Amino acid sequence: MLKQITAAVMLLSTAALMTPANAAMYGGSAPSSGQHMMSPPAMQMMVPWKRITTKKGRIWADSRGFALYTFDKDPLGHSTCYGQCAVAWPPFYAGMGAQAYGDWSIVYRFGFVKQWAYKGKPLYFWFKDTAPGQVTGDGVNGFHVAR
Repeated sequence: MLKQITAAVMLLSTAALMTPANAAMYGGSAPSSGQHMMSPPAMQMMVPWKRITTKKGRIWADSRGFALYTFDKDPLGHSTCYGQCAVAWPPFYAGMGAQAYGDWSIVYRFGFVKQWAYKGKPLYFWFKDTAPGQVTGDGVNGFHVAR
């Protein structure tokens, strides 16, 4: 019973950390759990990414099918997209219990917030992709779909 209570507390904590406190954090365009952020806590039990086929070919997407992007200016293992950049390109956050797996790793943003990375490159969404499978951000300002 104690293990179940502990697991429930951890899942609720993850949900609280992954839900933006207010839209101001995202410049008034906070991604909702139905848009650019994983829906905690259920998504924490599954692999949060998958391959999808788009007009740009086979790419990586989150578990709901939203395209993931890398940023040319990011060195391996480090995100440089903050402020207005992160408003347009919301990071693909990783939950508290997230762990590296194969080519998938975790990078830390300011405040020890976790972000998923693929082959060392931090991953982002594009705020103009409003439906699964869209890839409107490919080639914009040094961002490219993750392959």
